[in-house]
Amino acid sequence: MKTRTVASSIVAAIVSCACLFMFAPTATAAEGVTVTSTKSFPSYTQVRKDLTTEATATSVEDNADWGGIENLDVPQTESQAEKDAAAAKKVAEEEAKKQAEAEAQATRDQANAASRNESRSSVTYSDASGSVSAGAAASVDRAYSLIGQSMDCTALVSQALAARGINFHGWPEEYVNVPGGHVVTDGSLQPGDILIYANTGGWNGGAHYDHVALYVGNGQAVHGGWNGHSVALASAMTEKLTIVVRVP
Repeated sequence: MKTRTVASSIVAAIVSCACLFMFAPTATAAEGVTVTSTKSFPSYTQVRKDLTTEATATSVEDNADWGGIENLDVPQTESQAEKDAAAAKKVAEEEAKKQAEAEAQATRDQANAASRNESRSSVTYSDASGSVSAGAAASVDRAYSLIGQSMDCTALVSQALAARGINFHGWPEEYVNVPGGHVVTDGSLQPGDILIYANTGGWNGGAHYDHVALYVGNGQAVHGGWNGHSVALASAMTEKLTIVVRVP
């Protein structure tokens, strides 16, 4: 009985071992599923340059000309004193030029005035036939209305022009530039003409023409500053006339 029991135990042990070896691979296969992960990297090729072959050597001849210091173009700077001296010299030259131009202009003006005086001395003035314009008549009426008042010659002529709507005032010679006016060259005279005198013996002689008046006809003119200060009707002094200006 005991022997049978021992034998049974041995058989049972052998069967157990056989089962263990039979089922072990299956369990391993079922439980241990292997997952394989593969990471790929790009291929990398390193190229090493041969630094010795890429080096550049420059050879220079022993007698090569690199240029001397005398060939260098180096800008020269001026000192402040030199700049000031140059500026002062320029100013002096400009002033001298202006002075020369002013003197030349004065000489030309004197020559022109002498020429006008000489040419006018041979002109015979006489009244032109025909009627005058309404503007000229208005100037004559204003000039007559001012007789006896105290004003100089330029103020008298300026007021006579204002009566016809012309606003102008200046030195006697500047009335040649009255707007709309023109210089009369044929020796004719009309009431309302502006008479300009270069030299009547007045104090303006030399610096400016010294008198201007308004012609009113029949050889007469209204003069401002007559006998020093008053407006008066007197001779037109055609023998001393330098310029006659007419405004149509």
